[in-house]
Amino acid sequence: MKASDAYRVFFPLGMLCGLAGVAIWPLYAFGVTTTYSGRSHAFVQIFGFLYAFVAGFLLTAVPRFTGTQPPSLPTQLSLAAVLLVAAVSSELRVFAVGTIAFLAAHVMLLTLVARRFMRRQQNPPPTFANIGLGLLAGAAGALLTSGVTLELVPASWDLLGKRLLTEGMVMLLVLGVGGFLGPRLLGFAPPPNHQLPSVSSVSSVVESSVAGLVILVSLVAEYGFDLSPMAYVRAFVVSIVVIRSLQLWKRPAVRTTLSWAIWIAHWVIAIGVWVVAAAPRYRADFLHILFIGGFSLLILAIATRVTLSHGGHDLAQERRSWPLRIGITCMLIAMLARLGAPFTAATYFAHLQWAALLWMAALICWGAYVLRLQ
Repeated sequence: MKASDAYRVFFPLGMLCGLAGVAIWPLYAFGVTTTYSGRSHAFVQIFGFLYAFVAGFLLTAVPRFTGTQPPSLPTQLSLAAVLLVAAVSSELRVFAVGTIAFLAAHVMLLTLVARRFMRRQQNPPPTFANIGLGLLAGAAGALLTSGVTLELVPASWDLLGKRLLTEGMVMLLVLGVGGFLGPRLLGFAPPPNHQLPSVSSVSSVVESSVAGLVILVSLVAEYGFDLSPMAYVRAFVVSIVVIRSLQLWKRPAVRTTLSWAIWIAHWVIAIGVWVVAAAPRYRADFLHILFIGGFSLLILAIATRVTLSHGGHDLAQERRSWPLRIGITCMLIAMLARLGAPFTAATYFAHLQWAALLWMAALICWGAYVLRLQ
């Protein structure tokens, strides 16, 4: 196994954690377990599923875009082991261990990325400024959630901590990565180049950073100081950045299953942030528009491209990828099932059960295909 192939370590880990984190709902619905923990579900999905894919992508892409060496295999495995401890501890509801382990894992990833940026031989794309802000948001969120768990921070800050990890860290990573790769995967921009920044690219860095900072300020203002109108500010910034950078008013110029997945996922995000802002009463439920139809679908698409391109496979497989098509379909139906849950009290857990089963089916079908390529 090559040291550069970080996705080979972290993508399978993300799949396993995702299945474990979502299985809580069908297990409860079928009577296998007698209790459930929404906090456990949230932390396993954040610490395991989302973060493993984040680590796999960043540790594969950042060395390439900065002209630096990738982390060694032992380093990759050490980070993966700490993430596994975070996910398993959260699954078992040992939240003190889980949150501290995640904080340690995030510090490790932040250090690995920062070192490569400081030693860069070439400059990363301008939109990657939001990756740095996203990692800082993740550090703040990890500190708050672990502090609350250890009773060092007031419990009133717990929600801000979790939102910094999702609407902050993951959203900013989506804007940073999607703003650069998205237009290229949709056929609206030329292949990447690694020239030193020009005046226009410097201005692009500033523009991306300002948008990211506004998103972070809005999160702190809303969840930390109860200024709910800031959700609309965040929705405006996210939707403008997403629609503008990917030119979503156009259909993909490259007509492949993968390009349609990217296009659909970003439209879901652009619309979903407004739905979340307009219905604060259902915030926890409607955030699943972003989690399922946005973030999860993007993971399937981006991880497919990473696996094919870095594994030396023919990119023509993206054109009519049935595993990815099944994944898109199941994810979108799962999203609708989850959104219906709060409006049908008598069948609330049935909605969660079917949403989970469809989400798991998407991940299993797509994951089996991707694992065969590794």
